[in-house]
Amino acid sequence: MHHLNDAFHEMLKKLGQIASVGAGHPFRGSIMTTRTGDGYVVQVRDMNNDGLVAWEDLACTQVRGRKEPAWLVAGDIIFSARGTRNIASLVPNLSARLSKPVVCGPHFFHVKVSNPDKLLPAFLAWQLNQKASQKYFSISAQGSAQLSISRTHLEAIPVFIPTLKKQQAIVELSNLATKEKQLLEKLIDNRRREINALAQKVLK
Repeated sequence: MHHLNDAFHEMLKKLGQIASVGAGHPFRGSIMTTRTGDGYVVQVRDMNNDGLVAWEDLACTQVRGRKEPAWLVAGDIIFSARGTRNIASLVPNLSARLSKPVVCGPHFFHVKVSNPDKLLPAFLAWQLNQKASQKYFSISAQGSAQLSISRTHLEAIPVFIPTLKKQQAIVELSNLATKEKQLLEKLIDNRRREINALAQKVLK
């Protein structure tokens, strides 16, 4: 029984034990859009309620300063820490989709899984968006004018680590559900357009 308890505790870690958490890029003042910029930036407006980022619509801006920016790479996770939407999003391979590198803005945390062979970044992002984690964030949120999650609270959140096989199964199921939702939303949008077009003809 003692060995079973030890095995269980090995699968439950604090996020700070299995990943590094960095701040988003520290832009000075407002982010200015320019075609001649050296990179793109993810802002809160670019992420929807499901954690999906409109990567092709990111603002191009001047990113580089004295220090080399912490560019996002495939497998990284960005976490929206400001406001009431504390959502995680997995960074895909962007090299074929964007001509310049990408950073996340100051309202995000930049998370890197230390050992992707034991914890899939996609599984961690999925877990951070589930009800148990969201309840933790709602309790941990601080601030009066605008709620926010601190790095300390993010690093302290418990992360359950099942077998890789279970992680992969959950990620695949989640991806399938996301695709199905997108298809349904597209069908609903098309139907609304048809109804609006019909209404204009009938009620003109």
